[in-house]
Amino acid sequence: MNYKEFSKDIIIFLGGAGNINKIWHCVTRLRFNVVDDSKVDIAAIKKMQGVMGARFHSGQLQIIIGNRVIEIFSEIIKQLKESEGGYDDQNKSRVSHVFDIISGIFVPILPVIVGAGLLKGGLIFFYMMNWVSAESNEYKLLYILSDAPLYFLPVLLAFSAAKKFKTNEFIAATLACILIYPTLSDLIGASGSGYLNVFGISVPAIHYSYTAIPIILGVWLLSYIHKWIDRLIPTVLKIIFTPLLVLLISVPILLIIAAPLGNTIGLYLEKVILELFSVVGPFAGLLLGGLIPVLVITGIHYAFLPSVFANFKSLGYDFMLLPISFVSNIAQAGATLAVAIKIKDRQMKSLAYSASFSAFLGITEPAMYGITLKLRKSFYASLIGGAVGGAIVGIFSVKIFAFSIPGLVSLPFYMQKGSNNFLFILFGICSSFLVAFILTLLMKLESNTESMVLAKAYSSKTKKFILLSPMTGEIKPLSSVPDDTFSEKIIGDGVAIIPTEGVVKAPFNGKVSMITPTGHAIGLISEQGVELLIHIGVETVDLQGKGFNLQVMEGQTVVAGDILVNFDISFLQENRTQLISPIIITNSEEYCEIVPDKKKSVIAVKDSLLIINKC
Repeated sequence: MNYKEFSKDIIIFLGGAGNINKIWHCVTRLRFNVVDDSKVDIAAIKKMQGVMGARFHSGQLQIIIGNRVIEIFSEIIKQLKESEGGYDDQNKSRVSHVFDIISGIFVPILPVIVGAGLLKGGLIFFYMMNWVSAESNEYKLLYILSDAPLYFLPVLLAFSAAKKFKTNEFIAATLACILIYPTLSDLIGASGSGYLNVFGISVPAIHYSYTAIPIILGVWLLSYIHKWIDRLIPTVLKIIFTPLLVLLISVPILLIIAAPLGNTIGLYLEKVILELFSVVGPFAGLLLGGLIPVLVITGIHYAFLPSVFANFKSLGYDFMLLPISFVSNIAQAGATLAVAIKIKDRQMKSLAYSASFSAFLGITEPAMYGITLKLRKSFYASLIGGAVGGAIVGIFSVKIFAFSIPGLVSLPFYMQKGSNNFLFILFGICSSFLVAFILTLLMKLESNTESMVLAKAYSSKTKKFILLSPMTGEIKPLSSVPDDTFSEKIIGDGVAIIPTEGVVKAPFNGKVSMITPTGHAIGLISEQGVELLIHIGVETVDLQGKGFNLQVMEGQTVVAGDILVNFDISFLQENRTQLISPIIITNSEEYCEIVPDKKKSVIAVKDSLLIINKC
C-alpha cells in the first residue's frame, strides 16, 4: 500500500483538511470528528482498496483499516500538518507539548555536541597526563574543533528550532549569527555600561555564544512574524521583501526583548539550581539520581538541557544532569548485570549481558525496557543505586568539564588538576553499581518458567500452536461481540472473553508490536509468528485512557506471564462500557484452522484459549 496516496485520498473524501476537526485511532480503525457530515463521501471511502468498512457511529466517522492503522494515521497527521493552517493535536497536553518541543529541538544536534565533547575530553586527558602543551598550535586547533559546536550553539539550535516551529531555517540561522556577530561582541565589550544606545533605544549588552534559550525564543517569535509578513506580501515580491521585512522586524525584537529575556531565564535557572545544590546538595542529588530513569522514560530529562548548556557557558562545567545521569546509568548496568548472572532463562540472560554493556556506555534503554522494567524488582534496585550515587555526587559537588554521553567514555572529562573530582566520580559510580548489583542479586526475581514452557507448546511436526489465555474470565464466541469489525471476523478469527480480573498478561514469548495511545488494546507477535490483538472491552477508546495502566512499551520484548496492562473493571462498568474483550489472531489467513478451547472460563496464562493449526 502507498500510504501517502492512500492518506491523500482519505483526506479528499472527508471533504478536505478543513473539514477535519479531530482525528485519533484505536487498534483497527481511524476515527474522525468532522465539521460537516454532508461533505464526507462515505461510499467512495468504502470502495478504497485497504478499507474494510466505514460508518458514522455516535457522531464520529470510523474507517476500519486493520493492522496498518498506525502507519496510515501518522501519514494523515503529517499531511494535515503540511496543509494550509496546519493541524493542532488537541489530544496533547500543554506540558507534553512543551517537552516535545524541547526534545525535538535538542535531540537532532546532540550527535555533534557529543562528538565535540569527546574530543574536548580527550584534550583534557592528554593535558592532565602532560602529553600535550596548551600553548602548542596542535592543541589550539583541536580545541577550536571541540569548542566550536558549543560556541556556535545558537546557530545549531536555530536550524533545529526552525524545523520544529516550521519556519525558514536560513532566516533563523541568520538571527543566531547576529547574536554572536564579532562586531556586536566588540561593542558589548567596549560599552562598559551594560547597554548599547541605538537610535535612542537601550539594547542590553550580552554575549550570546553558548546560550540556548535566547535563540529558541527568537525563532519561536520568528515563526509568527514570518507567517504574518508572508501573508501580506504579494507572491511576485515574496522572494525579495519577505526576508527583508522579517529581519527588520525580528532583529530589534530579538535584541531588545526576546534574547535578553531568554538570557535572564537561563541565569535564574542556573541560580536556582546552584542554590538548591549548595543548600541541600546530597538530598537533591539523591532525589534526582533516583528519578533519572523515570525522567528518561517520560522524556522530561531533555528539559534540563538548557540549564546544562548555561552551566557550561558561565561555569565551564556541569554539576547536575550529566554527573547524576552517569551514576544512574551505571546503576542500571549493575542491576542488569546481576540479572544476567542470576536468571536461568538463556534468552533473557543473553539479552541482559548485552543490555548491561550498553548501559555502561551510557545507553540504558535496552536495559530498562528489556530487563529491569520487565522484572520490576531489579528496576527498583537500580533506582536505589542511582539515588545513592546521586547523593555522593551532590555531597562532593562532582563536575564534568565537557559535554558527553553519561557513560564510562566520559570518565576522562572529570579530571581536574589539584582536585579530587575524578576520585569522587569514581566513588559515585562504584557505589551506585554495587548497591544496584547486590540488591538485585539478593532479590527473588519473578520467574514464569512453567508458563513459558506452556506458551512454547508448538511442535514443528504437528504444526500446532497452543495459545494461552491472556485474561481471566468467561469465554464467549466472537459473534457475541457487539461490533461488526470483530463479530464478522473482518480483521481475523478468535474468541472473546468477559474478564473477571483487571489484568492482561502476555500469553507467549514475543514482542509488543502495537499499543494504542489510550492503552485499551495491545498487539503482540509471538516467536513463532502468531500476531495477536487483545482489545479490552468495546468502544473503550472513548475513555481516552482513563481506567487503564500500561505496564509495557511498544517494541518491548515480553515473556509469558508478563503483565501488559492493568484496567479498572469497576470504572469501565460505571461508564457503561461493555467488558467483552475480543482476542484476535490478526494473521489468521496464514493458518489452516483456529479452534477455540471448549472451556467455559479460563485463568490467565494457565489455561489454553485457542489451538492454532498451521497449514
